[in-house]
Amino acid sequence: MARGELLRKLFASYARHDDHDFRAVALQIIAEEQQKQNHSLARDLLNILDNTVPTNPMVPLKPTTDILPRDKERELPLVDIRKPLRSLSDILLKKKPREQLQRILEEYRKAELLRVHGLRPKTKLLFCGPPGCGKSLCAEIISSEVQAPLLYIRFDAIISSYLGETAANLRKVFDYANTGRWVVVFDEFDAIGKSRTDATEHGELKRVVNSFLQLLDGFEGESLIIAATNHEKLLDKALWRRFDEVLLFSRPTCSEARVLLNMKLKNFPQQGLNLNKASKQLAGFSHADIEWVCLDAVKSAIVQDRDAVTQDLLDTAISRQKDRIQLGNSGR
Repeated sequence: MARGELLRKLFASYARHDDHDFRAVALQIIAEEQQKQNHSLARDLLNILDNTVPTNPMVPLKPTTDILPRDKERELPLVDIRKPLRSLSDILLKKKPREQLQRILEEYRKAELLRVHGLRPKTKLLFCGPPGCGKSLCAEIISSEVQAPLLYIRFDAIISSYLGETAANLRKVFDYANTGRWVVVFDEFDAIGKSRTDATEHGELKRVVNSFLQLLDGFEGESLIIAATNHEKLLDKALWRRFDEVLLFSRPTCSEARVLLNMKLKNFPQQGLNLNKASKQLAGFSHADIEWVCLDAVKSAIVQDRDAVTQDLLDTAISRQKDRIQLGNSGR
């Protein structure tokens, strides 16, 4: 469309106070600038637009939460709505997942510009790795960064004893996710995503996997879908292809453990700490284990009326967490 005609439409929509048309025309102008290789101008225009007009007037930024989807059998809510409390400064990621996360956030923020070019941002994500290594935390941080509430899926309510009801519950969840902008989290995803070739699984669960594949394929809402699992090897192979991005989380190295200790202890006074020694003691610990150690040491300092976390308190906390891990591994 000629630039003159675009400008007429832009001014006309402004005069009508029609934010939706104004944004649509503005995005066409920005797309033209991108095609002309005027990337800096296009980026500046998009930033101005995003700071003055709602991201998508057709989709509520604060979706209604009064009517949650419920299980027909027991009337249990199928989702929990949570507000994110942590930010990017609270997580330590290795280079590759950090770069993947940055790209996901960048694409989501520029979603409308991508759509002008007939493209979609990455909105279907799979998080894999051992327990306590940042999968749930990363989902919370994405929620915080894109300013969309967390929608946690309740598998205790989703999975039904009635034939076909589990798949029906999943459909209710996806329909609800379409009502606004959410970060939808399927934690412990292997509960419904196990391989259909597993001889130990019954036919109903295999039908659930089929339903999930169809729902994920057909989902085109504004929400981000995140599935997280500690047992990625159990997942059906067809599921992997349905996700736009797969992030692998792993336990921290010795040097990363030291960085985590600094992060988690920075808000409380420290005295005589040997973090190099402590990080070696934490070999094999998860991110969550290290956070538990730091909080335990800080609480010990407080209840013992000490002015700072000292090495003996940190050593004791590490020893206690090792005992807890051993008990957990022994199944007691």
